[in-house]
Amino acid sequence: MEKIIAKRKEITRFILIVKARGIRAAFVMKKFFNVIILVCVVGGAYYGLEIFRKQKFEVLKPEIVRPVKTVTLNSSGNGGIWYYYGVLQGGKRVDLSFRVAGPINNILVDKGASVKKNELLATLDTRDFKTKLKQAQSNQAQAQAQYDNAKTNFRRYENLYKQKVIPKATYDTQKTQVEVTRSALNAAIAQTAAIKDALKDTELRAPFAGVIADRMAENFQDVTAKQTIFSLQDLSTLEVVFNVPDNDVILGSSVSRNLKSVALNARFDALPDRTFPLTLKEFTVQADSNTNTFPITATMPQQKDFTLLPGMAVTVEIELMDNSNNIGKTSFIIPATALIHEPASNGQSINYVWRVEDNQVHRVAVNVEFPKNNGNIELHSKELRAGDCIVVAGAHLLREGQKVRLMQ
Repeated sequence: MEKIIAKRKEITRFILIVKARGIRAAFVMKKFFNVIILVCVVGGAYYGLEIFRKQKFEVLKPEIVRPVKTVTLNSSGNGGIWYYYGVLQGGKRVDLSFRVAGPINNILVDKGASVKKNELLATLDTRDFKTKLKQAQSNQAQAQAQYDNAKTNFRRYENLYKQKVIPKATYDTQKTQVEVTRSALNAAIAQTAAIKDALKDTELRAPFAGVIADRMAENFQDVTAKQTIFSLQDLSTLEVVFNVPDNDVILGSSVSRNLKSVALNARFDALPDRTFPLTLKEFTVQADSNTNTFPITATMPQQKDFTLLPGMAVTVEIELMDNSNNIGKTSFIIPATALIHEPASNGQSINYVWRVEDNQVHRVAVNVEFPKNNGNIELHSKELRAGDCIVVAGAHLLREGQKVRLMQ
């Protein structure tokens, strides 16, 4: 009996121990789960705040409106208007230099100065030339005296020879002496005249009225003969020089046959709403060996309400007549800076340009036909039409749908 009672007590104690341990384990597990829930709540709140902060920042971030330069497309077919890019220069142009070497004593005009014909522009130091002139004049005087003395002696010997007092050999000697001194005198006179001319050449004067486009020397600088000091241009009449590729000359048959009947106009970026008529001056029938293009020179008068200066960029419009009435593939000539290359998945590249619509840019895929030696390309696309506005500067900085501002 005692053994049975002891056994029951042992079983009861074991059950109590198990229950106590279960209560502690449950308490620990409950505490652990509470900690996990707290961490999740704090992390979720932080993540939500971070997303809210980023969204708020993105909403408040101002949209970038990029300035871009554009051109308006026109067909490069047989008719319509063709566009080329040229440069403005003076109707008369000359590089001025001294004909003699020496240090510059004084430069009297600066860049951009308007000068009159024969106006003094610069002078060289004249000390060496004046010294040489004095020496040459002294040599000339000495040669003159020798010549005069030889002539006097010759007259005396000539009388003696006529009187048959001296032999002919003595007479011939005196005659030769006169010729020798005369030659020496002529050489001395020529030397003096050359030095006088050199002294005059220490003054650099304007051969015609114009504007000093550039100056390449400074006061007290030693210069050599024929070294350019000034670039002078007459701006009363202006010239526009542009190049036409051989492909365009062939396609534009009216150009190659009779360019004088074609309408030529000039446009300037600063005056987008105005056109200026041009008059053809020269059309070279042989291509330039370096660029394989045909240079064309046209003239225009200087404007009264504003001043056009050498070096300004010009867009030349050539209006051609289409007598063929052929409607074929329309291509366009634009600056190469408008073209964007993007690698494709097949290893090839996709060519596209940015078209501006409602102050936003949209990508238009194009096919390139002919690269031009004057920095242009010829391309075509079914999505492009004459009159479309295409970005030609700043194209690599754009993205689809980005807002842009047109540069004037």
